[in-house]
Amino acid sequence: MINQKIIKSKNISNESLNGWITDHCILIEGNSISNIIHESKLPSDYKKNYEVIDLGNSFLLPGLIETHAHFQFSATPDAYKIYFDESDFQKMERAKENAKTALYSGVTTIRDLGAPNELIFPLKSLIDSEKIDGPEIFPTGTPLTIENGHCWFFGSIANTVTEIYSIIERQLELGATHIKIMASGGYFTPSSNPRISQYSFDTLKKVVDFCNNQDTYLCAHTLSNESTKSCIDAGVHNIIHGRWFDKSLDKSYKFEEEYSNKMSEKGIFVDSTIAKHLLEYESKLKGEKQRKPNPNVINSEPTFEEIINIFRKLDNDNVNIIGALDMGMSQAFFDKCVASAWAHVEWLGFDHWKAIRSITSLNAKALKIDNYKGYLKHGYIADMVSFDNDPTLNIRNLEIIPNSIIKAGKAIKVNGKLIT
Repeated sequence: MINQKIIKSKNISNESLNGWITDHCILIEGNSISNIIHESKLPSDYKKNYEVIDLGNSFLLPGLIETHAHFQFSATPDAYKIYFDESDFQKMERAKENAKTALYSGVTTIRDLGAPNELIFPLKSLIDSEKIDGPEIFPTGTPLTIENGHCWFFGSIANTVTEIYSIIERQLELGATHIKIMASGGYFTPSSNPRISQYSFDTLKKVVDFCNNQDTYLCAHTLSNESTKSCIDAGVHNIIHGRWFDKSLDKSYKFEEEYSNKMSEKGIFVDSTIAKHLLEYESKLKGEKQRKPNPNVINSEPTFEEIINIFRKLDNDNVNIIGALDMGMSQAFFDKCVASAWAHVEWLGFDHWKAIRSITSLNAKALKIDNYKGYLKHGYIADMVSFDNDPTLNIRNLEIIPNSIIKAGKAIKVNGKLIT
């Protein structure tokens, strides 16, 4: 007999994710949604044929989708040091715990944006075979970088286009769903400089075209003015961070506004990681320990106001700003996916439904899986999360401990109780 369930909830997000439908229920067959109907239209004998899960007066949304995670890191200010102190076994155990934490916070789908191959692909296999709890992982594995460049210590070093192509082919054979390249130096890696490019425009354009021909897409970490412009001009599918550091050590950003419209015209998705700044800000107010700044930006770090104003400009120009936390980095804990929606409302001025879409349907579009994930509709994977209070009235009602979680039709948590 097909695994059949009925999920009842007083409030269910509609197909467009811009309003609630009330007193409806979702019918599940196997791992997908077979129908959404009003409770009054249920057959009289439905309890004989379906397992009924009644979520009462909760607010039911599609399962959360996190687009930026590093499973091997601790999310503490000392994440860099801890990585080098831990054994491979300890890193894997940490990754398993991070995966479980993410799922129990309502994240049913997650994109890896850089991890050792020997960690991320076995982790995905463990989750897919239901040996451990975790979201469905869309992995990239080792990112492309240069010697002593950003994340060199678990990346794949590539200096020529030929080397890059070879690494991409290997990653795809291992099961990568997308490719990550470090187009600039990074903040997290002391030996790299976030102000300079690691790859030229010409190289990035060739890599974009190669990925397109391989039926995959490119995500590019970029923090410098030069590298961000190159990524936009090259047509990178998903820009990661999208910052604008000036080359001068005495200046913070050199933002060029005309590139905002270019991103919008090209349909580029921008992973702002602005929520991590919100969490760092709140942590600092509590007097907690903070991460050490990169030596190349210590004298001229951008203010939160500078960062916010850039992303408000992008939003005004209809750039696709997706929810992306950078899980594993300082304060970006694996139960904080919803912080992206918080930041989008409180700092960027999104309306509440737009913020909700930025961690569900828009993220599915960025991952190119919006034909079967990211919505509650017929034929879609039955990923769902419910909350006790209405997040369209207060975005902080998207709590880190949700009421209930359904992943691919399987009940993970129901009315506050984990299903073991």
